[in-house]
Parts: sequence; C-alpha cells; structure tokens
Amino acid sequence: AYLDKETSEIVPSVTGVSFGVSTAQALMERTEEGEDCEVPLTLTEPDMTTEKLENSLFKDVLGSGSTKCSSPAERWYNIDLAASRVNGTILMPGEVFSYNDHCGPYTLSSGYKKAGTYQNGQSIDATAGGICQLSSTLYWVTLKANLEIVERNKHAFNGGYMPVIGTDATVWSD
Repeated sequence: AYLDKETSEIVPSVTGVSFGVSTAQALMERTEEGEDCEVPLTLTEPDMTTEKLENSLFKDVLGSGSTKCSSPAERWYNIDLAASRVNGTILMPGEVFSYNDHCGPYTLSSGYKKAGTYQNGQSIDATAGGICQLSSTLYWVTLKANLEIVERNKHAFNGGYMPVIGTDATVWSD
C-alpha cells in the first residue's frame, strides 16, 4: 500500500502470487491430456498492508500554530489565499517544501491584492502584502517541530506578529 500524492488516496496493498516456471513446465509435461495440473503457488504478503498504512498515516501532529492580524481585509485576503495554496500539502520523507513554489507567483494576475508590506525600510502597499506573515508562522511551526530548515531569509526589522523576535521568514519572488 502507498499514498498516491496526486489523488491523496491510499492505493491498496496486494498479495503477490508467484510460481516456478520450470516446475510448472515439468508438471504440465507429466500431466495427461484432460487431467488437472496443480502448480504450487507462493503467496507473498506486502511489507506495508493497507490496514497498516491507514493506521499509521498522519497519526502524529508534528506541530501547530496560529497567527493574528488586525490589518485591512486585503492583508487577510492574501494570507488566506496563500494558506489555501499550502493547505493539504503532503511531504514524503526526503521531500522539500518550497513556500514560493506553492504560493507564488505573488502577482495580481495570480489572485493577490495590494496590502501593506515593508520594502527598503518603508511601509507601502504592494501586491501580496501579508504573505510573509504566513511564511513566518510556518517557519515558527517548523522550528517547534524540530524539522530541518533548508533555506530561510529574515526581515531586516521586527514585524511584530511573531511570538519571538527573529523568528520571521520573509518571502519574495522575481
């Protein structure tokens, strides 16, 4: 059994059936026409059964987090949009999560609105303002879960929405 990442469905396990070709051929040669020929089969049970996978899949919560925002509706809209693009993501062992791959591009045509963001030390309205709040929350949860961080960039300032100063994670795309 395994998890199909495309459909998020469990593909059921199958018991393997095999037989020795030379043994089967020898038995058939000794069987008279019209008689039954019995060929011994070997059944091989899978290492991961459907039941075993169902009982172990997603049973552990590695981390959880939340964020608060008192900013305009456009900022919340952008955070919700990015969250909807991340929600339901399944990472298999060894896979790497990329926030930009899931949430970008950060453009008006991909659905983001203009909201407050910090650029070059100033607060201005820009497309996808607020998305760093979600990336920072994900970074914080990843830290608490003791998962490996492959790449992270921090803001040059304290955004005020993280529980610990310096635990933010800024994002951008070209």
